[in-house]
Amino acid sequence: MPEFRRAPCDRPSRPAWWRGAVAGLLAMAPAVVSAEDPVADVTPPAVASDSALPEGVLEYRSAGRWQPIYRTPDGRGPLRGTLVPGESFAVVAHVAGPRCKDGMWGALPAGGFTCLGTTEPSHETPVFQPKLAAFDQPHPDEYFSYIETGTYDRDSVADAEPIVPFIYGKKWRRWRAPAWDSLRDWNAGRGPTHNLEGVPKYHFVEAIDTPRGQVLRRRDGVVVPADQVFIYPIDRFHGRDLEARPVEAGRAAAWVVAYDGVPIRTEPHKDAPVMATLDYHQELTVDSVPVASKGRWWRIPNAIMPGVDGWVPSGTNGIRVLRPITRPPEVGPDELWVDVDRSEQTLALRRGDRLLFATLVSTGEGARWATPRGLYRVYDKSVYGDMKSREDADEPYHVEKVPWVMHFKHRYALHGVFWHWGFGHAASHGCVNLAPRDARYLFARIGPEMGKGWHTTYATPEDPGTHLRVHSGSPEVPDKRAVIQ
Repeated sequence: MPEFRRAPCDRPSRPAWWRGAVAGLLAMAPAVVSAEDPVADVTPPAVASDSALPEGVLEYRSAGRWQPIYRTPDGRGPLRGTLVPGESFAVVAHVAGPRCKDGMWGALPAGGFTCLGTTEPSHETPVFQPKLAAFDQPHPDEYFSYIETGTYDRDSVADAEPIVPFIYGKKWRRWRAPAWDSLRDWNAGRGPTHNLEGVPKYHFVEAIDTPRGQVLRRRDGVVVPADQVFIYPIDRFHGRDLEARPVEAGRAAAWVVAYDGVPIRTEPHKDAPVMATLDYHQELTVDSVPVASKGRWWRIPNAIMPGVDGWVPSGTNGIRVLRPITRPPEVGPDELWVDVDRSEQTLALRRGDRLLFATLVSTGEGARWATPRGLYRVYDKSVYGDMKSREDADEPYHVEKVPWVMHFKHRYALHGVFWHWGFGHAASHGCVNLAPRDARYLFARIGPEMGKGWHTTYATPEDPGTHLRVHSGSPEVPDKRAVIQ
């Protein structure tokens, strides 16, 4: 398993209009917003006629730019969110108000108002963002052969399974990233005009199969041959739905985090005979209480067959276990909340005391980069955004279009990761890293609410965001929830 670089967290880029509106926004760091067009959908958009509009929806519209959504129809109040350029959104009412071309604001289903004077009618049915890119990025188990040969078993665009919003790659080693200014130049057989430079991690909006081979297109139209860019392997790991597949009383969900797998032994010690080996990130169920026998060992009931139990160790060379934990008193018995355990590198989504979902994460590495303990609220969400370090950072970074970003503290967020697959191991600069499928799953379920066609949503007093607790095994943490004005 290759050595992982710490994941970035978290200095977002801002569009120009943001700087004029930030004074009225929440007194905390808002979400990432980057002024680039979204990736094209992987399926044809649904088309709706006026007669097919859902009950309560007045019309569908789209904006040609990154457009703010305000809490009030006046262009001065705090922001409620932003819209993705070119994507449809629903309007449920027209409201007259100042500081808007033609003086008409649109009330949106998820809350907030946007100026309709800078939008136009749309016949496409709105969808939740981001749309996923049709492209087959490598699997982690193809990494070493990919490094050695420069190729991997890549499906065509038509057969690819969409996993992330963009195609992620970089210029590295043999992959020199020669670039053509346009697809026309590439198809005409002309030579490259330049090599990609700048940020170390690129995003591409589209893969195109051509007679000369597959190319990746940037938003500005520049294309690069797919085999001339190192494509990041994407982890298909996904956590456990504990409603569909609950664990019985006295048991706990667990996952293998030893990169080379972990042997199942006949007794709880390292010299016992090996019965079988579990693969990296394999899911299992163990007793909820370990046995201390020269380290912590966990019993796997019926590990090999009924009546034959096995034993595996704890830690980075063994397994991570979802430990039982009490609900914070600040969280109601029917309230949704997220729990992050740094000691086990696990995340759980709960409603009150009921477990809904659990998975592995990567929190901050070491004391310097440790994810801060505390009780927070997720105060904004963005479907994607650029992240870069401070100007004076010892380890500078700039990553384009990090997917599914959910901020809970200034410069700290839960977000999807495409540049490593070390979930279950601390690996970040302080953020909580999630596998792409887990990030998308969580993003869709926790607050603040995100409307269809939106890029960003901000918490409000009426929609203050989902509670998030970060701890290291002990439920006692400081209350760091910010007041939403």
